[in-house]
Amino acid sequence: MGSVKDIHITSRKPTERGLGEGNFVFSDGFSVFDWGKMPNRIPNKGAALATMAAWNFEQLGKIGVPSHYLGLVDFDGELVTTDQLEEPRNTMAVSLSRVVEPRFVDGKWDYSYFVDGRGRINNFVIPLEVIYRNGAPQGSSLFRTLDAMEKKGDQQGIKALLGKLGLTSKPKPGDLFPKTGYDFTTKFEPTDRKVDDEEAFRISGLTEEQFLRLKRIRADVVGFGKETARRASMTDFDGKQEYRLFNGRVDLADVALTLDENRFMIDVSGKPVQVSKEFLRQYYKATQKDWYADVERAKEEAQSKGIKDWKSLVRLSPKPLPEKLVSLVGEMYASACNRYTRRKFFKEARDLDKVMQDLAPYMAAT
Repeated sequence: MGSVKDIHITSRKPTERGLGEGNFVFSDGFSVFDWGKMPNRIPNKGAALATMAAWNFEQLGKIGVPSHYLGLVDFDGELVTTDQLEEPRNTMAVSLSRVVEPRFVDGKWDYSYFVDGRGRINNFVIPLEVIYRNGAPQGSSLFRTLDAMEKKGDQQGIKALLGKLGLTSKPKPGDLFPKTGYDFTTKFEPTDRKVDDEEAFRISGLTEEQFLRLKRIRADVVGFGKETARRASMTDFDGKQEYRLFNGRVDLADVALTLDENRFMIDVSGKPVQVSKEFLRQYYKATQKDWYADVERAKEEAQSKGIKDWKSLVRLSPKPLPEKLVSLVGEMYASACNRYTRRKFFKEARDLDKVMQDLAPYMAAT
């Protein structure tokens, strides 16, 4: 059972030779900082994520991006597309691949299954996440990375990192980049660990040709998301993607281009504001500083001591959010889904600009 969505097998389990079938049931729960389920539930969130993700999969399929998406599940159990909907759904049917997690041995993660089986193993979730950056919104890890490099005096590393983004100087929050920057992180480790392209290929389980195919698909997804957001008067600053391999084909998996995977922004009264889960991250960092600091301390301690479960080291627990804020964030998810897809799936949701204006006092806290 997940903090955001649950997976239910509907007809068969995945095997190395064959796909399974199941449903993603999107809940109204949420997670920040890899904590897992937080105290509140956000109304409309599950349906907004499922519907927005389904719409993306359908549009991406039209431009040749393969995925595990099968359709949304209607109230009678039948599969439907977003074109057939009058109102949103929170359940998505997908074909399933095996999840093979690396082993944790002597304080380190062992990817020998993927390394030794390259080119021979089949039907598995690739143990990587693709991270991309079109720009640097508030809260971007890019700023922490650059600050750490500056403290070390790594001017050559800073120059190389900025060069990947087409930059010659350090960006400011809200800046867009001349070039999209790509990174890989691990998927199944308790805390996402950044790996370079060489290490990503080594632990991916993919052949060179398949790894290059993944890179081509990620660019297609980014280009689609960037243009779709632009048409909706939104800016797609960054996001993440996940993939699987089946019968030699690399497919887009999990979900992509939603408010939980991406950081979108819009201009409200001439000021850029976050339209994504990032708002909740920043709010918790600003209003529950002790808990956030405890989480960061526990992650660092676990890494230094080779402890798998960093959450066992956390002493504090997150507190619930104000109910008015919870309601507005739920409306943000619904309104953003409407604007991004250019469909009025959520009939009662106000225009996104008005919702974000009402969220402005809470944003001031971040």
